[in-house]
This record gives sequence, C-alpha cells and structure tokens, in this order.
Amino acid sequence: MSDKPTNVFIVLTGVSGNLGDAVIRRRVLEWVRGTGTIHAYLGRTTPGWVEQIGLRDGEIPYNAGQRKLWLRKLLFGPGPRALVFDPGEVPLGKEHLKSEAVFLLMALIVRIRGGVIVRPPRAVGDYHALTAWFYRLSCRLSQVVLWRDAASLAKMRVGKLVPDTAFGEPRVPGRPASERRTILVSMRGKRAFPDEAWFAGIAEFAASGDYEIVAMSQVDEDEERSRELAESFGEGVARYLPWGSRGDAEQELAIRALYEECALVVSDRLHVLILSAQAGAVPVEIARKPKPKVADHFATVGLTEVSLDAEQATAETVVEFLRFQETRHDEVSLRLADAHTRLDSEVQRLATLIVKA
Repeated sequence: MSDKPTNVFIVLTGVSGNLGDAVIRRRVLEWVRGTGTIHAYLGRTTPGWVEQIGLRDGEIPYNAGQRKLWLRKLLFGPGPRALVFDPGEVPLGKEHLKSEAVFLLMALIVRIRGGVIVRPPRAVGDYHALTAWFYRLSCRLSQVVLWRDAASLAKMRVGKLVPDTAFGEPRVPGRPASERRTILVSMRGKRAFPDEAWFAGIAEFAASGDYEIVAMSQVDEDEERSRELAESFGEGVARYLPWGSRGDAEQELAIRALYEECALVVSDRLHVLILSAQAGAVPVEIARKPKPKVADHFATVGLTEVSLDAEQATAETVVEFLRFQETRHDEVSLRLADAHTRLDSEVQRLATLIVKA
C-alpha cells in the first residue's frame, strides 16, 4: 500500500439524451469518490452529458482529444492507480474484437504495475466467441467483476451477480402510495407500436381506478413515440408532457419528480422502470414480444412477473395484469431495499481495494 493517493481512472463515456445511461455512470462515479484523484474519460460527448455527469472541482475531465493523455497517465504515470470501467451493456460482437484485445493489454499493464481494475454491473450485448474470450481474460485480471443479469454471468463464467447500478440510486418516498393517481407510459420509439388491446386495457384500468395517464420520455429518441401514445389513447384520455427546451439535467429532474407522483409506470426501458420504482412507483412492462432484459434484471433482485407479452393479450388481460401490479407497492419496496443493501456491500469492497492500491 502506497502513501500516495490513488489515481482513479474512470470511463464515463455516453450519449447526451439518454438520461438513464448518465445516471448509472454518475452513480459509479459517486461510488469511487473519496478513494483518490478522479481522472474521468468522457470521450466524444456534449455539454448536456457533461452537465448531467456532474464532475466536481478537483476531478479531472478528459475529452476524446485527450484520450492518449488519459491512457498514458493510466498505464505509465506515477503512483498507485485504479481503472474503473463504465457500467451497462458491453458489446462483444465480432467488430469489437480489436478493441477487446487492446483492453486486455491495458488490463495486463495495470495489474503488472500493481493497479486495481473494477468492472461495475454490466450485461453482455452482442456476442462473438473470440471477442468474449479476450473479454473473459480481462475479467480474470480484474479484482472486481460484476454482472447485472444471470445470463451474462453464465456466458462469461467469471465474476458475481448483483443488481443493476440504478438500484443503487437513493430511494425517495414521494407521494404516499394511497394518494398516487398517475400512470406513466414511456415506450421505446424504435420498437413495435402498441396494439389496440394495449391502449384499451390501460385506459380501462385507469378509468376504473380514477388514474390519469401521462406520456413522457427519459430518452430523447422516444420523444415522438410519447406524443404518439398520448394521441392514440384518444382525446382527453392521456396527457403528453414534452421534453421541450429542457436540457438533459433539467429533464432528469422533471421526469424523476413525475415518478414520485406515479402509482404505476408502464415502459419497456429498464432504467425508466428502475428509477421510477426507486421513487415509489410499481414498474410494469407491457410490450409486444418483449426482450428478456427487463424481466431478467428485475429477477436479479427477486422481483418476478413484472413483464407481460402483449402480442396475444386482450384488453381484459392487460387490465387483470395491471390490477395485480397495483397491489405490489410493499413487495417492490422490500425488494429494492434488499437490492440496495447488496450493492452497498460491493461498493464498500471496491472502495477499500482502490484506497489500498
């Protein structure tokens, strides 16, 4: 253990407009604050992304033009060091083979120089056997390897299964469950448009429970879809809340404030559902042929039956499913509290490793 503070090299790249991606990177940044000097690689990004990440005085940012400088300090600079990767989905397709070979070399140099390598909760995206082989070797050189879904851990065969990073966000009480009269719908713009039964079922459930339906986006590319959803419910049934001229940080504040008012949130976006659940809403996925992502990640925290395949569902099926979800506030709260505790123990472990690098 060195007497000098650890230089913490953290990857915080991302695209402006995806608020959930920024939230989980900012959360990992918070996990390593206080362990040493932060060197944050932001890559090719925008002012909106930088604002949302929220670097503090004394934390050193590096843009894409400073990548070589960041790498040189990481690999060959003086003093103890730690490399902290970004959380989220990691693509391991054939086109990423070269970059994973480079990452393996980086990991090897960092470890030879006595450094610590941390891989926060991730999930495997595209998969190619040889690319995954390089990534697996890199993982075996890392002191902390965390996966946010069981399928990824099974593929890579190294590391530990933990809740997604967003489950580590602070929980807020929001409005009491009995007083929540809002249902938010927020769906991906690039997926199949919901059918008539989806709209009819949600509208019938909302009317029977005196709920207001609101459409709003956490990802800018879903903005048009939110407008379409509100219009398709019919006049006077749903209200569309546009992103408008708000910057990323302002939009995050606005939608997270809305989550605190929601009884249920219907979405096929993982981080919409997790962040709204952290604010007291019940997370619900109702989508045509949904991908396993949402169900798998909530299963990791012990919360099952959150997803309904709407492909063959009737309006009555949707209503019945929503009525079941409406009763789950206490169950969701308990599962989220347990997830937070599990993540806290991992954060303490990785922080101790970095400090002692």
